Amino acid sequence: MSGPQHCVPSTDILAARAKVAVVVPATNTIVQPEMEAMRPPGVTNHVTRMLLPPRPYDDMAVYQQALQTESGGLEDALQLVLPCEPHVVAHGHSIHSFRGDRARAEAETERLEALCGIPFITPSMAVLKGLEALGVRRIAVLTPYWPPADAMIAAFFSACGYEVVAADGLKTTGPTRVAQVPLDAIRAGFRAVDSDRVEALVHVGTNLPVSAMTDAIEAAHGKPLVGVNVATYWLALRRIGIADPLPGFGRLARDY
Repeated sequence: MSGPQHCVPSTDILAARAKVAVVVPATNTIVQPEMEAMRPPGVTNHVTRMLLPPRPYDDMAVYQQALQTESGGLEDALQLVLPCEPHVVAHGHSIHSFRGDRARAEAETERLEALCGIPFITPSMAVLKGLEALGVRRIAVLTPYWPPADAMIAAFFSACGYEVVAADGLKTTGPTRVAQVPLDAIRAGFRAVDSDRVEALVHVGTNLPVSAMTDAIEAAHGKPLVGVNVATYWLALRRIGIADPLPGFGRLARDY
């Protein structure tokens, strides 16, 4: 994946600096408002939705199989948003980008960038870049998922050289239920995975409403939080040369 690029300024009246394409699952109601809240002046976001097959939560064997084989309508969704001539794509679907290791994640990024002809930000690479910027190695991960997904995500970070001190999920019963998790339950989830050994907290699961809580979580725990939506939008902007601080969304978005 290449470094920062300075995109050709947009001629759109409301997007004098850049247009960001945002791809989300059809069931996701959190990515769009969270990334809109992070949007700096002169940048516009343009959301497209993709269909995904259901992932059962009442049969862990089938759930595990779905993690490895699920394919969705990403390419179809891109066909609906690329004609507006965005400068970068931010992918708001995280779980399947955390399969395997960094080499697989980089290869997937390269494939998608070749397909789109512009930078494509996958959540896994965005979180890795965020952790690299912060210079941390020992992490604790919170997700909305079930144990097979938590294990897959922990294995990904371990393969990328991180020590996963803890990884746990909130076990939500279906994709739309993720957006309904009470904020107190999210706070409790971070408390459950944190410990003195943890250098940074990580959130994976784009439909979990964590972004606006980032400053408060960091203050409560005394360590940075790399949330998947914040990291994805942060890296999307940085890849096209927009370095504005994004206050209110944690140390990574504000200081790097």
